[in-house]
This record gives sequence, C-alpha cells and structure tokens, in this order.
Amino acid sequence: MLLLIAIFTCSLLVAQENRMLDFFVNKAKENTPVIKENNNLLKIGEIQSSIIKAQNNAFQVNTTSELLVAPYFNNNGKVIDITTTPSINAIGYDVGVTNGGLYSAQINVTKNLFNQAITDNLLFQNKISSNSIGLSSEEITHNIVKNITDAYILAYQLQLQENFTKDILKDLEKRLQVVELLVKRAVLMESDYLLLQLDIEGKKLELQQIQNNLKTAINQLYSLSGMPIGTIEKLEAPNFNTASEPSKFFYQKKFKNDSLQIVANQKIFENQYKPQVTAYANTGLNAVEIPNLYRRFGASAGLRLTIPIYDGKQRKYNAQQSILKEENLNFYKENTKVQLENNIATIEQQIVALEDNMALLNKQLDKQQNILEIYKGKLVQGQISIVDYLNVIQNYKLNSYTKLQMQTNYWLLQSQYNFINW
Repeated sequence: MLLLIAIFTCSLLVAQENRMLDFFVNKAKENTPVIKENNNLLKIGEIQSSIIKAQNNAFQVNTTSELLVAPYFNNNGKVIDITTTPSINAIGYDVGVTNGGLYSAQINVTKNLFNQAITDNLLFQNKISSNSIGLSSEEITHNIVKNITDAYILAYQLQLQENFTKDILKDLEKRLQVVELLVKRAVLMESDYLLLQLDIEGKKLELQQIQNNLKTAINQLYSLSGMPIGTIEKLEAPNFNTASEPSKFFYQKKFKNDSLQIVANQKIFENQYKPQVTAYANTGLNAVEIPNLYRRFGASAGLRLTIPIYDGKQRKYNAQQSILKEENLNFYKENTKVQLENNIATIEQQIVALEDNMALLNKQLDKQQNILEIYKGKLVQGQISIVDYLNVIQNYKLNSYTKLQMQTNYWLLQSQYNFINW
C-alpha cells in the first residue's frame, strides 16, 4: 500500500481569489468542447434507436403517381392517336407492353413482419457505438484531470519558490541593516556591505523571474481550463489521495466494448441471411384508358418472402475474420495488462525511494537551519565574513529548492499513479 502524500500546508487565510485544484479541473470538464460534442453524439445515438425502430417495425406509407402516354402514329388514317386497339399499320410501342398509357395515383403501405431479431441486432450495434462514445468521454475526462493536475503542481511549485525567495530576501535585508551598522563601527569592511547588497539585488532578479514564470504557469491553467485569464492571489496546496485499485480497469472496459463491437458487426452482417417477410397494400387509381377512369379505383395487398440461398461462402469468411479480430484484441489486452502492472510497480518503488530521500533531506535541512542561526549570531558580532554567511545561505537555499523539487516529483508521481491505476 502506498502512503498518503504529505503536503505542504499554508497558515494564511483563504482569500476570495484563492484557487484550488478542483476549481480548474471542474471548469475544464465544463468547457472542453469534445465532451460537449460527445454528449450530443449520445443524444444522436438515442434518436438513432428511434429511427431504427421506425424503419424496421413501423408502417411505411407513401404516395405514388404516374402518367404515361404511348401514342400511335398512322392509326386508321389518324396522324397521332392514343388507343389500346391500334391497327396493324400503326406505328408505336407494342400495346401488350404499354396498354397505350398509364394513369396511376396510389397510396402504398408496407410493413416488415417477424423481423424483431434484425431490429435487435441493429439496436445492439447502435448501443455499442454509444458505449464507445461514453468511454471516449471518460478517457478524455481522465486525461483532463491528469493534465490540469500536473500543470497545477508545477505552478504551485513556483509559488513555493516565490515564498521561499521572499523569506530569504527579507532576512538578507535585515542582515544588510546589521552589516551597515558594523561597517560604521569598523567591525566589517565596506566591501562586505557591498557584497551583501549585490547578493540581495541578485535575489530580487531571481524573484522577478520566478514571479514571471508563475504568471505564465497560472495563465496556462486558465487556458487548459477553457477560461479567460483571471487574477489569483494564491494557489492552495494540491490535495488529492492515492487512487485505490478499481474493480475493473478502464482498458478492460474498453477492450470489452471493442469485442462487443466485433460481435455487433458480425450480427449486422448476418441480418441479410434471415428470412424476411414484408406485407404490402395499396389503394387508389390505376388505369390504362381515360374512358371510365372513375371506375378504375381499387385496392390490392400481398406478402413478399425473401430467403437467401447461396452467397459464395461470404458468411463463413466474415465469421473467420471476426474470430481473427477477436484474437488481435486479446493480444493487445494481455500486453496492456503486463504494461500496466509493471508501470504501477515502478511508480510504487519510486515513491517509496523518494519518501526515504525526503526524510534524509529534512534532517539535513534541520541541521543547516541550526547552522544558519549560529552564523547569524556570529555575523552580528563580526566573527565571520559575509562570504561565509552567504555560502551558508546558498547551501541552505539549494537544499530547500531540492526539497521543493522532491515534493513536486512526489505529487507528480502520485498524479501519474492515479492516472494509470484506473
């Protein structure tokens, strides 16, 4: 089991402009266009289910109309004539083909019968497609959390560096006042004063660079969250716990859905081999002669049965392809499992090693803090040079920065652990 991450805590009151990690994560989730698009795609999938049911189970009603005229030339002395009894010398289409014309206006109704299995297969395929979109949104959200968390950690590290540098500067400026008095009393040389003053100016430049980097890091947080750049007084410490092992890893859900997609596609392919029964009926006008046209209104109905017989073994070949695709998925699934287990074990080892190093460094910093206090007292008494004092501060600063980097790496490792242990 991993230990809970120990985090730096702040004693300052939280101002209105303070921001926490969850604030940026939640805003990113709200503003990411891909997630919004996927939500609409899920709604489209629900509508598609209704379309599938309508296409396969509902009555289909339409109207058709047709007017066909097939005249004869040189019929019984007439240059052009429309008739169903042309003379032997008339020129025109065979009356057995055209009947001289067609006057039709009908309402047609069709309905598929006994096709629930076909409909269920189509609905199943649509459901799996929607599941793929849902998994895509889940993965995008998970990546958002990781990206925002890492960016927030790096920004918070800069804030800690800023606070530490300010504390160092504040202490050096106090020392500068003491050195000034000692120079006036001829205890220290003027060069000592100038050297300390120069170091303070260097620290101010360093602080300015850190603050510029912090502003850039915060602006990046706003950009990643899809928000206009705002003003932040301070960032709160990133507070998150180690993720427990899920009951089912995301990769398992994804491979399961991919496997079902293969099954769904196979079922859709095999829909064409199911017997299909269609009932149809129509009513309206259907005539070949204009005389007595009003008496040519009627109705008709029938059944159409379609039974596939032979397809050149396409069904067999498609089934073989599906089996091979399933095997490919299993290859990747097993490889992903091994990679995941190795990565988790590696990160756990890194975190344990980092914890040990941080404990040793904390002891070293405690000793350096004591030495620094001793040197402050000796500096006041003029017993040490400014160079020695600045060297002690520099060593303390380097180790403090190392501690900040270790803490940052600790958070980043936990972020990575939560990212892959999912």
